[in-house]
Amino acid sequence: MDSSGILYVVATPIGNLKDITFRAVEVFREVDFVVAESSLRALKLLSHLEIRKPIISVNSYNEERKAKGITEQLKKGKRCALITSAGTPCISDPGNFIVRKCYEEGVEVKSVPGPSASVGAVSISGLFADRFLFFGFLPQKRGKQKKILLELVALPYPIIFYESPRRIKGTLETICEVFGNRQAVVVKEMTKIHEKVYRGQINELLEAFPEDEVKGEFVIIIDGKGKKSVAECPFCVDY
Repeated sequence: MDSSGILYVVATPIGNLKDITFRAVEVFREVDFVVAESSLRALKLLSHLEIRKPIISVNSYNEERKAKGITEQLKKGKRCALITSAGTPCISDPGNFIVRKCYEEGVEVKSVPGPSASVGAVSISGLFADRFLFFGFLPQKRGKQKKILLELVALPYPIIFYESPRRIKGTLETICEVFGNRQAVVVKEMTKIHEKVYRGQINELLEAFPEDEVKGEFVIIIDGKGKKSVAECPFCVDY
């Protein structure tokens, strides 16, 4: 490895620890420290790999403040692996402030690609997705959700959202209200023991998520406008 300071942006498994890449393992062994969204998850991963490294925890609230100190260490020649809780950093997760600060200070940044929930879900969706829009998490308030969805409603290609178990049903209802009853795919717990793929029109998928029994992490993919025939939906409004 290069002897100068480098920030490695490292993708880590989103569920199955066997999805770690050979290069990621090599980087973990060679860096001086790890910057992680969750120190507990980072410790679990490194322990699984039988690697011990100092871990600096960052989140959306303290990342900007900590970016300067991390960059100063890199400017002194140290090397760091930036990881998120799961998947690829800086995609709906912390990391952007640190990456940007490194560029501002002349520190080299390298990608160590690997697992990504959004790309993995698209690849098994069965939807025609030579182009797609990744949005991530919608706002929590229904009014703000609808405002954003109205800006996306006319897009002709699939749109990807992330969602929590607590909000999956309500978010699908709001999407159906604005978009109409389109073809959709929901992937639950990707690469984990209880992984499941739900395919169908939105009103059909809603039946799969009872309010009090939903668990897991979700990727929602909504097909583009005009891709499928629109069926009647109890939540739909004609915009």
